[in-house]
Amino acid sequence: MLVAQQVNNFITDRKPNAVCDSCIVDGLGLTKQAHAAQITAALGTTSNFERIRGECSKCKKVKLVICA
Repeated sequence: MLVAQQVNNFITDRKPNAVCDSCIVDGLGLTKQAHAAQITAALGTTSNFERIRGECSKCKKVKLVICA
């Protein structure tokens, strides 16, 4: 499965909770946060996802998060 699809699934599975890029990287065992950031930035431009500043449902930190 492509990393982009894994990220998409990770976010969608947590709907409506928001998650940050760091928690996506940790949750999927990715090696580069920049890769997740590129994918979430692209997903955030679609009508199915919202990328905002808010609280991550996993780490509870206020930062840039994405939700489905």
